[in-house]
Amino acid sequence: MSNKLLALILLLSLTAACSRSGSQGQEGTANAAVKPTATPTPAPVEVSTASVLSRGLQRSVDVVGSLAADEEVVVAAQAAGELSQLTVDFGSFVKQGQVIAQIDQRDAKLKVEQAEAALKQTLARLGMKEGERFDPQQAADVKVAKVALDWAKLDLERNTKLIENGDISRSNFDQAQTAYNSAQARYQAAIDAVNQQLALVEQQRAALNLARKAITDTVVRAPITGAVKEKHVARGAYMAVGGKLVTLVKINPLRLRADIPEYAAAQVRTGQTMNLTVEALAGRTFTGRVVRIGPSLNEQTRALTVEAEVNNASNLLRPGMFAKSQLVTAKDAPAIMVPQRAIQTVAGLTKVFVIENGKAVERIVKTGVSDGDLIEILEGVKEGETVATSNLDKLETGIVVNSGK
Repeated sequence: MSNKLLALILLLSLTAACSRSGSQGQEGTANAAVKPTATPTPAPVEVSTASVLSRGLQRSVDVVGSLAADEEVVVAAQAAGELSQLTVDFGSFVKQGQVIAQIDQRDAKLKVEQAEAALKQTLARLGMKEGERFDPQQAADVKVAKVALDWAKLDLERNTKLIENGDISRSNFDQAQTAYNSAQARYQAAIDAVNQQLALVEQQRAALNLARKAITDTVVRAPITGAVKEKHVARGAYMAVGGKLVTLVKINPLRLRADIPEYAAAQVRTGQTMNLTVEALAGRTFTGRVVRIGPSLNEQTRALTVEAEVNNASNLLRPGMFAKSQLVTAKDAPAIMVPQRAIQTVAGLTKVFVIENGKAVERIVKTGVSDGDLIEILEGVKEGETVATSNLDKLETGIVVNSGK
């Protein structure tokens, strides 16, 4: 074999070897490119947390009602006559016992004088003085009748002895008996006449007292402390007995009448506090106390009517005002509370994230009333658990968290 042929064979062998080596290198590179890599672990979510607390909470029921006067009185004339004075007008404030009107006293004074004269005349007829106790036996007519009776009795006794001895006739004895009976009747009649006069004295004394009362009744005083709701007459009008003068209303305290829903009716007690507000006095809160509770629920509204007594010493409130009020049913009821920022509402569901073993756990909760920055949780969490209060949108069940207060 020639040298040229050997060189050609050697060259072909080296070329094939290089091709196989290059092909294996490309294959290894491709295999290395498609080799799978490990998924990295997500970083913990940084959250702030708060503890679930149990604390006393005021329980109340929201109700509406209206204010009414505690008392309303129509003041009427107790004596007839011309209205000579009327010292109050619509809206005037009065105190109990204050003089608010005066009726002319001339007729009343004349009736007093007339009653006094009639009484004096009867007393003079009896011979007695005003104020002393009178013995009917001391009346002149009774004394005369008593003397006649004593004489007739003595004469009858003498005639009784004479007829027993047969010294007088029967007719004479009968005359003595008749005279005695007549004297006894006249004596009793004299006693009865005096008693009638004494009864007349008492009657005339009563008439005199009524006449004097009529003078007192001409002065009209306020029966309650309050304000004039309505003025019915003007000065100079003639007043009959019972004629209306003014209508007074007592506005301190006021009555708040409200309807309590059926679900809260069993919690109502006398003495409970009612806090109320009125639109006319925005920003002001007034306090009342339940003093009266209805005996039954209204069949149409299924509500229990209560009345609260509201202090109105400043006279800011007025009867007829509409009031929004809260009936405090418990002042320190236990409640589970969390910060309001721990609450998340998504698609109508209210939830919190409880931190358990360094991970977030979603809990669906039912909330109650708010108290400042806290909100009551009725269902879903327990006292002592820890809830997330930040980055809630980054949390879901199982997420590792880095928590801090």
